[in-house]
Parts: sequence; C-alpha cells; structure tokens
Amino acid sequence: MDNDNLDTENKIDILKFVFQDQRSEMQYRREREYRIFTWSSSILSALIGALLITKQTGSIIWQPYGIWGNAVASTAVVLITIYSVLWHFRNNQFRGRNAQVISRINKLLHCFEKGYFDNSGAALFPDEWTDYGKSRRKSSFRKLLRRISEANYTSATVLLGILALIMIWLPQ
Repeated sequence: MDNDNLDTENKIDILKFVFQDQRSEMQYRREREYRIFTWSSSILSALIGALLITKQTGSIIWQPYGIWGNAVASTAVVLITIYSVLWHFRNNQFRGRNAQVISRINKLLHCFEKGYFDNSGAALFPDEWTDYGKSRRKSSFRKLLRRISEANYTSATVLLGILALIMIWLPQ
C-alpha cells in the first residue's frame, strides 16, 4: 500500500488505533504476569504452610520416604519455580516488544518533539521515554538474573521457592 494515499488525519487515526491496541496488549501482559505470580505463589505458599503445620505434628507426607521423599518434593518446588520464572521472563519479553511499538508510535505522533504541541518549548514526553521497552543489549541470562535480583513478581517467586526448599530440608 502506498503511503502517499493516506492523508495526515487518517494516518493519525491509524496510529491512535494501533497505540490503543498495543496499550491493551500491555495491560493484558501485566494482568497475566500477576496471574502467573498468583498461581505459583499460591502453590509454594500452600506447601510452606503445610510444612509449618505438619512439622509440628511430625507427619509430613513424604517423610516415610526419607531423603528420597525430600528430593522429590524439592524437585517439584524447583520445577514449579523455574517454570514460573521462565513464564514471567517470556511474558516480559512480549511486553517489552509492545512497549517498543508504543514508543515508536509516540515518536511518529511527535510526542518527543520540543515545542510541537505548545510554545513552551517542552516536549509532551521526556527524552528518557524514547527508549521505552528497548533491550539494553544484555544476554538473556543476564536479563534473567537482573529480573530475579530486582523487587518484582519474579524475585518474589524465587524467594518463595527458596523458602519452600529450606522448609523441606529443615530438620524436624
């Protein structure tokens, strides 16, 4: 399709539609990240709670199996935690791509141009937002480590997983 066939008003309408579509997608990703966290934290919290209750009575379901029971329970916790972390990471990658599209649309709508919308000489958005959603050229492993070390759903999930592992292996 030839770009010259669209007048400025139609281009802006298309940009607004795509912008709203991308914002909706980002909101979906945020809600999905919360649901992922809720799912994994519920499982891990239930396990920790069960361990706290049963350690007092001395009857943990895998206790008769000794070290093998602890190993199986630990494997389950590790798999749930890893699955959740990778799910969070993938969801954040999609959200980052949406953010890049939104930033590009904002540039096309002149939101970063100083004095475009008024005579104050200021831009509608600050310059720092021009790179919104862009990767900082880090490896996926480094991004994952950064996500785990910051305060967010991913790090909370990892913390719950570690706590569950500690609870499994604590002596009675």
